[in-house]
Amino acid sequence: MKRNLLFIFVLMIVPFTVKAQIKGVVCDENQNPVEFANVILMGADSVYIAGAVTDASGKFDFFTDYAKAKFLQISALGYKTIIKTLDEKNDIGTLVLVSDNILLDEVTVTAQRPSQHLTKGGIITTVNGSVLSLLGNAMDVIGQLPGVMREDDKFTVFGKGTPIIYVNGRKLTDNSELYRMSSKDIASVEVISNPGAKYGAEVRSVLLVRTIKKQGDGLSGSIQAVVRAAHSWSNSDNLSLNFRKNNLDIFGAFAFDHSRRYQQQKNVTIINTGHNLYDLNSDIIILPVSTTYNANLGLNWQINPKNVLGVKYEFRGTPYNHSDWTTNETIELNGILDDKIDYYTYWKRKNMPTNILNMYYIGEYGDWTLTVNNDYYSSRNKAEQEIDEISLSEGESTISSLNHINSSMFASKSVLEYDFGKNTLEAGYEYTYTNRTDRYNNYNDFLPDADDNIKEHNIAGFISTTFPIGVYELSGGLRYEHTISDYYENGLLISEQSRKYDRLFPNIDFTFPIKKAKFTLSYTAKTKRPLYSQLSSNIQYDDRFTYETGNPLLKPEMNHDVSLAGIYKWVFFSASYQYVKDAIVGIVEAYKEGEPVNLMTYMNYDHISNYTAMVSLSPKISIWSPRLQFNLMGQNLKIPFMGTELRMNNPLLFINFYNSISVGKGFTITGDMLYHTSGDMDVVTLKPSWQINLGVAKTIGNCFFQLSATDIFKTARNSMITYGTQMKLDKWNYSDSQAVRFTIRYAFNSTMSKYKGRGAGQSEKNRL
Repeated sequence: MKRNLLFIFVLMIVPFTVKAQIKGVVCDENQNPVEFANVILMGADSVYIAGAVTDASGKFDFFTDYAKAKFLQISALGYKTIIKTLDEKNDIGTLVLVSDNILLDEVTVTAQRPSQHLTKGGIITTVNGSVLSLLGNAMDVIGQLPGVMREDDKFTVFGKGTPIIYVNGRKLTDNSELYRMSSKDIASVEVISNPGAKYGAEVRSVLLVRTIKKQGDGLSGSIQAVVRAAHSWSNSDNLSLNFRKNNLDIFGAFAFDHSRRYQQQKNVTIINTGHNLYDLNSDIIILPVSTTYNANLGLNWQINPKNVLGVKYEFRGTPYNHSDWTTNETIELNGILDDKIDYYTYWKRKNMPTNILNMYYIGEYGDWTLTVNNDYYSSRNKAEQEIDEISLSEGESTISSLNHINSSMFASKSVLEYDFGKNTLEAGYEYTYTNRTDRYNNYNDFLPDADDNIKEHNIAGFISTTFPIGVYELSGGLRYEHTISDYYENGLLISEQSRKYDRLFPNIDFTFPIKKAKFTLSYTAKTKRPLYSQLSSNIQYDDRFTYETGNPLLKPEMNHDVSLAGIYKWVFFSASYQYVKDAIVGIVEAYKEGEPVNLMTYMNYDHISNYTAMVSLSPKISIWSPRLQFNLMGQNLKIPFMGTELRMNNPLLFINFYNSISVGKGFTITGDMLYHTSGDMDVVTLKPSWQINLGVAKTIGNCFFQLSATDIFKTARNSMITYGTQMKLDKWNYSDSQAVRFTIRYAFNSTMSKYKGRGAGQSEKNRL
């Protein structure tokens, strides 16, 4: 078996050439490549067959049934659309687009249905010219893509976790930038649900945002203000500037966010120690307040058409992050009132400074392209906790703690790419070094202090290739990672908790057509290393019955994923099965046997199997653009619960119905319905929830205005039931989802920075 696998990968990297079915290059009148041009392949009756977007070199290609293809339509913003009749040549050659001098303010743009087509490991959606370009900002666009779920400013790719986001090849480290990016500046977004070998072994999903290429020198920028009215007021302000002179870009941005939120919980907890039965009823009010600053400054120098380098520095700081918890709890012991406790919990956190420095170089040497990225990351975090307890039976007490976490990381990544024909071969390495200290002090000696230090080295080498075979395409890769993790406790190396790993991570994708539909079958091996907080030995006091801690003995999990995706016109579907070895699961167990105290921690399950299925429908009906998505996910898991074995196998179904109506004169009306059923995730059963959102947007010249209302009927909930070895927690939760948001943005010149730094060590940054 091992010999067969090795033979397959050797075949994949042998440099032989198979010509693309249809390929070409799009340039302007000065022979400069036109990036993000839309290329549509049509039949004799002008029926749409396939679509593509040109890359940075202006290249495009199709792998489809050539016999049915008769015309090519090429269009790009600022150029006149051309249509070319196809002949028997597979290589179209160079197509020249002529500038269109008609002013955009003088024409009416009709939004079309977003065109979508499969790529290796994912799906790309064309935003430019579609109804998605009218939504407002990049955050709104990404939130409506097939398989992407959004919660505030965070994204999850369905069944694949939190994605890494790139904008024009530059790794995004601050999602607030997506609020500043106008949806009209986006050419396309690609969702990669099976990333290849060049991405880290922990990277299970990637979003590639490509913007419309802007021309011209001078100063450009945008300023945006957002006000949110819910239980309290919040505001967010952003400023970004870019100065371009010839081949030099100097850019910077500043973002300020002041957030006030409100959360209400009602908890019913049953604890069965085997000798006693406790029934806890809690009413909780949480009031978090935070102030955050983000800033960046950088430059990009295009030395010549084939060489570019740049540097970027980012600063983040949260000088003020307070959270006040008020809890009123009633305790019954064996059916009789035992105590009443009022908890007043004060959290005071300070996360600053966080420093991120990236330097990159990209050079082309004939058919070779070299990309080098070096990153440095450092952060300092401080958290103070004070809990005042007023007990009817035991009087008053105070518990205080202080936690300092300091982290630093250096990472380097180089990728060498070779193009031969329409085949590509990539090879490279990635190295990261991380140092994290975690000191925890409990002032009352109620729980033990902790002083942990983790030093980790990770070096990886990878190789991948892509080549077409007629109307088919085969791609794959192999990544090798060597990891050494040293765990220190109170300055002493603890061998039992230190780790050394050597692992291989293969991936393979096979793309094939069936009539007018296109499919991709994929296999990917990935890992998930414990977050550093999950490895901590700190024991945090929540209340009299609940503690939290990590588990220094956690091992990385190994995920084997088999996926099938397909697309036909405006219908997209995907399905996947995942076998997770040594799965990391959050659990709740007894702190000490026979006592009613529960410990929230983590453990490795021998294995868990998961499955997902998704269908997305996105037709265009006159001025109405509906997008209906069905997402199903399930697991196969058994957990211990009060002396029995509980099956956590109920699937979850998410139904998202997005609607956009273009009513003319720059107005767009949106209405969304989001719903999910009850179902299981790890040791939790989610309860059903639904909400309706409405919005209206208007563009006037360089100004954009948007008024939106979320959860207008106040029905959204994050309620759930959590199961432990001796407890069951039934939580009702409302998280300030009913809100009105007003956004105003002004942009001038709209020249985007050419910065292309991809960054290195992203997986380590996420763990930190």
